[in-house]
Amino acid sequence: MEKYKWILLFLLLSLFACNDDDVAFEISTEDLKIDLKPVAGGAMMYYSLPNNGEIFAMNVRYSNFRGEPILKTCSYTGDSLLLDGFIQAESSVTARVSLVNHRNEESTEKEITFETKDSAPWAFLNEDNIEVAPAWNGFRLIYKPSEVVTGMAHVFYMGINPKTKQEDTLLLESFPILASGDTITFPLKQENLKNTVIVRTEDFSGYRVRQVVYSDVDAFRTEKWALTKEDFTVPRPLRPMPGQESLSFESEEAKTGVEYLFDGDLKGRERMIAGLAHAVGGRDGVVEYGAFVAGPNAFEKPFILDLREKKIPAWVRMYCLYPMKAQHPASNQELGDIWLGSYVDKLPCKVTVYGSNDKNSNEWVELGRLNQNPSATVMKDWWAYLTTQTSVLAPRDLNDFDSRDPVYVDIQLPPVNEAYQFLKFVVHDTFDTPKEGMNYNRMNCFTLQELEVYVKKEN
Repeated sequence: MEKYKWILLFLLLSLFACNDDDVAFEISTEDLKIDLKPVAGGAMMYYSLPNNGEIFAMNVRYSNFRGEPILKTCSYTGDSLLLDGFIQAESSVTARVSLVNHRNEESTEKEITFETKDSAPWAFLNEDNIEVAPAWNGFRLIYKPSEVVTGMAHVFYMGINPKTKQEDTLLLESFPILASGDTITFPLKQENLKNTVIVRTEDFSGYRVRQVVYSDVDAFRTEKWALTKEDFTVPRPLRPMPGQESLSFESEEAKTGVEYLFDGDLKGRERMIAGLAHAVGGRDGVVEYGAFVAGPNAFEKPFILDLREKKIPAWVRMYCLYPMKAQHPASNQELGDIWLGSYVDKLPCKVTVYGSNDKNSNEWVELGRLNQNPSATVMKDWWAYLTTQTSVLAPRDLNDFDSRDPVYVDIQLPPVNEAYQFLKFVVHDTFDTPKEGMNYNRMNCFTLQELEVYVKKEN
């Protein structure tokens, strides 16, 4: 019995000892200055601790949007503290503030309330911040710049799973949300009249924040529209050269003219064949091009395509010669005074495309532009860069040539349901002559290997 008395006494002493340890740090929080301002995903707390040597730090306790307890600590070394952990704007979040001494004893808690703004992953999907719009053969996601950004976005669409052959939610891309905003185009290989797009966001802790479904996004599928030389109108020259009826150099010997613009030779196969034959014993240059050449003074002139019916144009595609070793014609050969031993400076770098339903109208609608630097030196700024790489890319023979991909550029037109029968393109400038200080296009000519127009496919 005496044994149990001592055990009971020990437990009572332990209880009183615990109560003594829990005595609060006795200091008033009245002199504590706090200013709270809502920010994305939380609130910024600006504070000024009382001037008291016993105060070591300040603790702030609250619960985040998942109800998890959060402890934030700050000291005299700073003057602000971010109270984060929220996804949607909230009008009254309760927090408890206490002062702490160097023994980690806390004062009586002071209750505060604060407001929050939508977090970046939530605000990303607000209607006024994001747009999911049609794009050619897919869709575009456009989102605006934001002052505060955190989190990831995941973009899906409803399509056929290639493994199960069943309709499924297919991931297209995941990306961090950028402060600068962005426009991302997603081309889709699966053909649908309408697309269902799902955009989901998460925070950097991996928690899903929000999901929005965009239904019935027009797919804007495309097809190449068949054109012939009869569909192409070339303007007449103001000062024609002898025998010239239009701004197209029509030459049987050089194989140039409007017909070559729509003959399907995307890379210059005819010139490649002529160049291989000429290499056996020829001394002069190869005159055959199998291309369209416009001039002289072909800049700022209207070249008109007749689609024969109203179509929604998607883009205009321009091709150039694939690099090959065939030498340009000498000045005394056919069109030698046009080429002057230089090809790339006859390729357009600035072009505007217009649309109309009246060929003779003075009010054409601008649809799209190619606007590259005439003096560009790197591939991303120079669509015809590859055609200058003869020493590296020139094919060995015709089989090698046929295996190469063509060189082209697309002038993208807006994906809107506006149909036009006529397209007009105007060349404003060509690339500079690669040789410094020289201009081998003084006659303002331009050339294209092939010209194609893509339109919205009918349902």
